[in-house]
Amino acid sequence: MKHAVKPLLAAMLVAGTATPTASFATNGMFMIGFGTKARGVGGAAIAFPQDSLAGAVNPAAIRAFNTRIDVGADYFRPMANASIVSHTGDIEWEPSRANTFLIPNMGGAMRFNRKLSFGFSAVGAGGGGSRYNRNLYNLTDAGKDPNKTLGVNLMVMQMNPTIAFRASKNHSIGASLIMSVQTFRAFGLDQFAQFTKDQLPLPARGNDWAYGAGVRIGWLGKFMKKKLTLGASASSKVYMTKFEKYKDLFAEQGNFDTPPILGFGAAYKVNKKLTVAMDITRIFYSQIPAVSNPGPVTTGGGSPFINGDRDTYALGNDKGLGFGWENQTAYKLGINYDYSKEWSFRAGWNYAKSPIPEKEGAVLFNIVAPATTQHHLTLGASYRPSNNSEVSFSYVHAFKFKQKGPTYIGTQGEIEMYQNSVGASYAYYF
Repeated sequence: MKHAVKPLLAAMLVAGTATPTASFATNGMFMIGFGTKARGVGGAAIAFPQDSLAGAVNPAAIRAFNTRIDVGADYFRPMANASIVSHTGDIEWEPSRANTFLIPNMGGAMRFNRKLSFGFSAVGAGGGGSRYNRNLYNLTDAGKDPNKTLGVNLMVMQMNPTIAFRASKNHSIGASLIMSVQTFRAFGLDQFAQFTKDQLPLPARGNDWAYGAGVRIGWLGKFMKKKLTLGASASSKVYMTKFEKYKDLFAEQGNFDTPPILGFGAAYKVNKKLTVAMDITRIFYSQIPAVSNPGPVTTGGGSPFINGDRDTYALGNDKGLGFGWENQTAYKLGINYDYSKEWSFRAGWNYAKSPIPEKEGAVLFNIVAPATTQHHLTLGASYRPSNNSEVSFSYVHAFKFKQKGPTYIGTQGEIEMYQNSVGASYAYYF
């Protein structure tokens, strides 16, 4: 126990002082899973904890470890394209240049005694971004500069001090304090002046920061002589301070909270070598007006607002225009095969219907946040060179998916994306 304290505290210190790193999530605004091993099985981790990062999904999961430290990162390549069909019928396609990101993660777990465990995790929870060298919004207006860069960047970092309690021989419960940092910037939104209350320009304002907190609770239980593991977790809304620089862009005067999530998981040990795991999670974007409020309508008789009501629906107001996202359910399925004492292999599948509806102007704002991907194929492996160390790898491919719909600017917009991600991590445990 004494030997475990110093390295674990050091890991927590580094994680706690880590800065947010750009990311582009794949289940809406969230990563499909936290940690290299979880991503190798499609993100299934609620009932199948493989490393200390599982505590970022289910706090009760850290009871699965004596002492463990994990450090890793993902090299992320989202490839997005977007277009707007002008009123003259011209199709203008443009690729996003924001397509190279490094997303770090770190966690630790320590069993304090027979009943209590403590842990900490720091993860790039999600976000989104784009950078178009040609401004698609300006291409349809001769009075605007089509060569002005267009894009946004949202980054979300979460740090989770965690405690877990062994309630009985086969059941554990846990709780985490979610401490979150967000940063956001936007540029090239000249055309958005027509969506504001006073129709004033929205110049580039640089990075703005928001800070907040929430809670996450979880349960983990074993059944059928420990062959079957079930789990559940619930994350509250993460209440953030407002983006003051962008109070006339986001609904509720710059408010951009992180939505609540509810999840259930199961893992079944088929034999000593093979385990099958599955998670189902529900993300409630409807609780975040900046994300869920509808975008500019195309049936407003020449106005981008419902019934032409600018005072109610202008950007920045409580009911101000948003991205139009709908609640999202993510399905995560994976298998883990322990080939030998040294090697384990993984594969998984992850599916979540795009939260972007193909209706009434939703595609327009999502040109700068094209989170369209739905199906993901994942692979992973671990190599254990000793009894207390492990190196893991993962690969995630999100298949290309395209969406289109009517837009207030131009006649129709289209967005598409596919992704590749390679992850690696190192673990020390005993």
